[in-house]
Amino acid sequence: MKKITIFLLMVSACVTVSCDDKFGELNVSPNNAETIPAHLLLGNVVRNTQNTVYSTFNGGDMGLCWAQQWSKVEYNDEEQYRPRQVSMDNIWNVLYINVLTEARQMELLAEKEENTNLQGIAIILQVNAFQILTDLYGPIPFTEALDEANIKPKYDSEKVIYDGLVGMLEKADGLLASGQGSIPLTSDIVFKGNVAQWKKLGNALKLKVLMRVSKVAGANNDKIQALVNAGGLMSSNADNAVLNYLGAQPDANPIFETIVFGQRSEYKMATPLVDMMNDLGDSRLKVYAQPIANGTFVGNIPGVRPASATGISSIGTLVLSPTFPGVIMSFAQQQLLLAEAANELYIAGGIDVAKTYYVSGISASAQQFGTSMDAGYFSQESVDFNVREEARQKISEQEWIALYGQGLEAWTEWRRTKFPVLEPVVGATVPFIPSRLLYNSLEATLNKANFDAASTSLGGNTLGSKLIWVK
Repeated sequence: MKKITIFLLMVSACVTVSCDDKFGELNVSPNNAETIPAHLLLGNVVRNTQNTVYSTFNGGDMGLCWAQQWSKVEYNDEEQYRPRQVSMDNIWNVLYINVLTEARQMELLAEKEENTNLQGIAIILQVNAFQILTDLYGPIPFTEALDEANIKPKYDSEKVIYDGLVGMLEKADGLLASGQGSIPLTSDIVFKGNVAQWKKLGNALKLKVLMRVSKVAGANNDKIQALVNAGGLMSSNADNAVLNYLGAQPDANPIFETIVFGQRSEYKMATPLVDMMNDLGDSRLKVYAQPIANGTFVGNIPGVRPASATGISSIGTLVLSPTFPGVIMSFAQQQLLLAEAANELYIAGGIDVAKTYYVSGISASAQQFGTSMDAGYFSQESVDFNVREEARQKISEQEWIALYGQGLEAWTEWRRTKFPVLEPVVGATVPFIPSRLLYNSLEATLNKANFDAASTSLGGNTLGSKLIWVK
């Protein structure tokens, strides 16, 4: 973000001091447009976001491993809570420079084109990126982040950010309701120009934002009931917002590119997930993981480097395929969040309604992974619930299972709910599972005053600093 701004200012200065009035006339190419259509930015914004969160060095090492769904049988520094600063810097840089800057430009270009549909989509994509950033780091540049004239933006509090994201989504919903402007199918790699599905995604993301801070003082939980009453949420897996990756590099899923194409065989299944799914007789396990030679599924104890990995289940072939979709938001997660909302009485219906959403969410997750659940699955004691405390844990555990593959989101929701109960890994360098990522290393130099203020508000820029919604 700052590098782009500084570069633009330098170019502007050079033009001002060294060019005469005819320079522009002599250097305008008749073959190149001075501005590009807004829709041409859409694909890059989506790809850059999903490639970042699905990178095994981000969503794997600091997501699936920290959520204890994957384990690394060697090279496991990150799993033992020694993350690479370059990886944390990369998430920050890509989401600000390549995603938010371009999404904001897309919004402005669409406004000039009077294309309210693309404006609304651009805002939804900004919300998604901002939420990932604040979920990972805490206070971040938000209200001043995309002002190119400001190379030292302030860090806003998490409360300001989450409230702001809700406001942005409400603005996007209004723009999409206007329905002006076309969305070329070739540019919209998520919904192929279907505005109704973009509206549903905006509403589902709004639910996720609201639920993230639902237990924080001053939470807008009344908006959750209003969202349900309005009836504009996802209605099935057909509404899942995903990037459908292609069958070969460089357009394959990053998990495939690293583990299969890059031959990084250290990534295996972890015992907490495998053991829970074995106990539940969960049909998704045969998709999530590969059986060992005797046909059973076995995880690695998180943090352990075994002498041999032959007795540990590898990641499932579907997840390792080049076309494994990159999920932005799923119907399954939405339904499980609604189950939690009903159980916590944020929406009407209590336990009975919570159970309906719960069954719907689990069933949708199974379908998403090409399998199904029978009535026996839901009736077993480890799945069914009848009281609020019991439901709270089981809903959260099922969301953890459903978020398999979505590493950063799986870790984020675990940080919020603390279910299932997990312990720090073997060989952990700190006595806790990390609560956040460390800020971009350049911020301490280039934006020191604001960096220092944000770090102080957290009690220090550490892996253990608590975010407002982290238990």
